[in-house]
Amino acid sequence: MRTFNTFLFILTAFLLQSCEFSCTVGNKEDDRRKETTKKISRIYNEIKLQENGVKVEKAYLVFDDGENIPEGNVLDFTEPVKVKMVMVIEKGWKVIDGKSSIDASEKIEAETGEVLLNEESLFGNRFPEGMPAKDARTVALTASVNLKNPVQPLTAFVVSFRVWDKNSEAFVTGSYKLYAK
Repeated sequence: MRTFNTFLFILTAFLLQSCEFSCTVGNKEDDRRKETTKKISRIYNEIKLQENGVKVEKAYLVFDDGENIPEGNVLDFTEPVKVKMVMVIEKGWKVIDGKSSIDASEKIEAETGEVLLNEESLFGNRFPEGMPAKDARTVALTASVNLKNPVQPLTAFVVSFRVWDKNSEAFVTGSYKLYAK
């Protein structure tokens, strides 16, 4: 009996050497040449976004003069700093008679929790009839930070924002951090 078990073990080991395991999901022939092109949003400067009924094509940070923000969003706060967050909206704002009615809010908070700015309605009544729909596709919100006292390196400031359509449920919320050198 022991000889038979040994023989069976050797035979099984020999057979298993020639086995191969393979797994596929779906039709292998169809997947070989299928290439999909997906338009990918371009979100830079560690901006975190949540979209509802709106598609953001692009979002990035620049200084007030248009110069790019350094990588990592590390800035020198010894002088007043103005940072623009620019969002290009692909689609989503409701258009009525060629115009869109949007508004925005912005909050700047220090790492300690101190609120430096809290604006509930940045556009307010500036556009009572709405703005041209093509202009509403590009939204630029400026965060101005002018510190009275120096801050420790890598102190973070969180800028939170919300942009919404007054004529629909569409909105974009988001935030980004600015770090002190």
